[in-house]
Amino acid sequence: MSGMGKAGKKNGLKKFLITLLFIFIGIPLAWIVFSLVGRLSPASLIPDAYICRLRIHNPVRLADGFLEHESLPELINSSALAPAAPYIKTLQESALLKKPLVRFAARGNLEGVLLGDTKNGPATGSGAFAAAWDSGFLSPLLRFLPFFSRFVTVPNLYYVQAGKLSRFEYRLEGGLTFYIGPRRNLLVICNNQKLFEFLISGEQTGQGFTPPLFTVPPKATALNPADYDAVILFSSAYLNSLLAGQDSNIAAVMRNMEFPGIVEGGISVSSGKLDLQLTTGATSQNPALSRLLEQRSPSPDFAERLPAAAQYSTILSAGSLKELYEAAAVFSGPSLGESIDRADRSARLLLGLSIDELLFSWSGREFAVFGMEGRPHPVYAVQITDEPRRQEVFNKAFKTIVLNENVQLNLDGVRIPRIEIPEFLQALLGRWDLRLPSPYYTVQNGFLLISESAETLLSAVRAMQKNDVLPKTAAWRNLAGAQANLSAFSLYYSLDRSLPFFLRGNTAMSSILGVYRQGLLRLGFDRGQVLLSLAVIPGSGRGLALMSGYPLAVGGNPQNRVLGILTGKAGENRILLGKDGAALAINPTDNRVYEMETQGRPWIIPAEGLAVKSAEDAAAWVVSAQGRVTLVNGNMEPVQGFPISTGMKLSSPPAAYGGRLYLSEESNGSGKVQTVDSKGGINSWETIFPAALRSPPSFLSTPKIGRTYAGVYPKSFFDEIWLLDADGNALPNWPAPVPGIAFGSPVLFAHNSRTLAAFITMAGELSVFDENAAPLPPFPLAIDGIFYLQPVFDGTYLWLVSEDGTLYQVSLEGEILHQTIPHFQVKQEGYITVCDTDGDKTPEIFIAGEGNALHGYSRNFRSLEGFPLPVWGQPLFADLNGNGKIECIGVGMDRLLYRWEFR
Repeated sequence: MSGMGKAGKKNGLKKFLITLLFIFIGIPLAWIVFSLVGRLSPASLIPDAYICRLRIHNPVRLADGFLEHESLPELINSSALAPAAPYIKTLQESALLKKPLVRFAARGNLEGVLLGDTKNGPATGSGAFAAAWDSGFLSPLLRFLPFFSRFVTVPNLYYVQAGKLSRFEYRLEGGLTFYIGPRRNLLVICNNQKLFEFLISGEQTGQGFTPPLFTVPPKATALNPADYDAVILFSSAYLNSLLAGQDSNIAAVMRNMEFPGIVEGGISVSSGKLDLQLTTGATSQNPALSRLLEQRSPSPDFAERLPAAAQYSTILSAGSLKELYEAAAVFSGPSLGESIDRADRSARLLLGLSIDELLFSWSGREFAVFGMEGRPHPVYAVQITDEPRRQEVFNKAFKTIVLNENVQLNLDGVRIPRIEIPEFLQALLGRWDLRLPSPYYTVQNGFLLISESAETLLSAVRAMQKNDVLPKTAAWRNLAGAQANLSAFSLYYSLDRSLPFFLRGNTAMSSILGVYRQGLLRLGFDRGQVLLSLAVIPGSGRGLALMSGYPLAVGGNPQNRVLGILTGKAGENRILLGKDGAALAINPTDNRVYEMETQGRPWIIPAEGLAVKSAEDAAAWVVSAQGRVTLVNGNMEPVQGFPISTGMKLSSPPAAYGGRLYLSEESNGSGKVQTVDSKGGINSWETIFPAALRSPPSFLSTPKIGRTYAGVYPKSFFDEIWLLDADGNALPNWPAPVPGIAFGSPVLFAHNSRTLAAFITMAGELSVFDENAAPLPPFPLAIDGIFYLQPVFDGTYLWLVSEDGTLYQVSLEGEILHQTIPHFQVKQEGYITVCDTDGDKTPEIFIAGEGNALHGYSRNFRSLEGFPLPVWGQPLFADLNGNGKIECIGVGMDRLLYRWEFR
């Protein structure tokens, strides 16, 4: 019996071990085999014809990088990603991706496509998409999803039984439905029922789809999805639609090139960086372009010489000047050739040198321009391949009467020559309002360096000599990465100083990339293959942040002039804005809009001088073009006794100061000013002007002596400005003559216990007068340019901006510094102001022009981080939240109200 007992125990142990082996080895092995048999790759299921295709090798890696991305808060507040912001925030707060099981399950490959309309197949409709996710070893669980769904309730998620086509449907408001269902190891997601059934049914995929942009399925791809967080494939036509609208020159180049294959893009996201890679094959029927495309781009030497203090740079190394000219002629048309011919004839006549001798004979393949931190003038660099020939050309040019070489300047022991235009020639050109620059130059490490500023040039040379170069900085190493510096064109930018071409438009791409402060763009060629890379980083972390809830749609056609009611209490402040047929007051705490209907487009002006402690107090004037005046509180409710009708036809916008409203009118060819007080009383200024005021009076109070001044400019052939007291009486010795027609009113300011008035004519003559109408030496000064805006005073300097976007800093001692803002025009719709936004007691300068861009600069001409902003007209700078941080509020040309906070 004992033997039989032992045998039974052995058999029981054996069965137990077999059971354990089956549980711990057999079942997992069977599970693995079951999940591997009959597997489909996501790529095999997704149609081969599409507009664009997305490949994600590891969705978890992409999600981790995106959620940890430093710029994510700004990204989800951008207009492009704002609709997805609630879902992203929910994902962040749920911590779903931190669960081990979810991370393990979500690692499978994901393929998705955007399709167009179809022919002879499922009618997908516009905007149809399909996606397939590989569930990997968890694929057996897909069969049990309907069973598990009985125990879990998800809002808007329904299970529909339809035999082999059974599926989940996630139904959203507005009629959008997502169809979700398994096919073997894949989970298929689609937004069209017929397309979903087409993919799930097991029929041959890819038939019947004829999207409008791309019909050739990819055979082999250059980018490995495992090397990137996401890879996107699309057609050259789609690329053209993305880029051509950014710049007319790009559109012209695209028209002269052919892209026979697909365009591949790789995206990598990390906590502090976003990398984009594009590659495609390209050919051209034009010989000049074809030569550039068939070469292999070099590694430009000058990229290793850029000073560390460079804030932006452009390096062109695609070919010699002659080759670049021939390629540029393809899309510039005959105008470029005509310009070169004229320049050649002029050079032969004045210098005895052809363009070929003057430029082509000694220059190499590299050309660059870069700007230094705190320096308003850029430095230009030209590679020298024949230095003796360059010296010969320069010596011959300097022996003519057209050019002189001035070698008298010695800075820090370094002699810096200057190319000068003789004074007689400058005087002659001045008769046509032309003035040629006289730049400084030097030769350093095989490059000719040229700049209008000797100090900037010396700073660049010193940095190169000390090897204090940009490639040694952390920002550059982060942007450049470990890749080879092969490029025919490279663009390094910091939005503190420059705005690259691809951010100038108001597109989804510019909205997203505009979040990043620094970037490095490279374009290269490799024997018919075009390679483009863009790396962007957040920058220093200062700048601005778009506030939650903005941009805000206020409806209608809002004006581009934003003002505010500031009570000192966060909940009682208001943003003032006008639009067709209404005046608006917006509570910045909850974005509630208070509205008062008006006739036409009203003027809204804060009631300066009235005590405003809450939104219930009288706080703003609303004036119609017919002279109807209403004093309102912060909730757009009229104050007792208002509105009143003045019967005036206004000749300029109204102004408010000292508790009164000032209205200008034209009467019998002369100009009058009437005032309205808070009780509805109407009075007139004593002075009658020889012409109507086309701009409202400017005001200044001097508390120490208890006086208030008003400045006006009656626009007429008399060309004079007036300084008056608060009752409209002209002060002794006024008016003062000014030499020419102008726009705006005199700028009044106090400096060193003196009351001064500054005024600039349209032709650029800047005058500063004291209280007795005597010119302040060394004024008047002649400033190059056409001016539509009067200057502003920041406590030390006068700031002006000309029509061509040149920003001027003028000291009261007559020193003038300037910097031109590229692609920027300023006319009567422009605006310039100063505001201390960072609390360092030094105001910053802000300029808006004709386009949708507000620029901001420090006193040393450094562009403020975060600028330019996509608004125009007059913005409001104020602390509306009461948290000590200044905000910027403005209207964009997209008719939306934007609101940023300085960090």
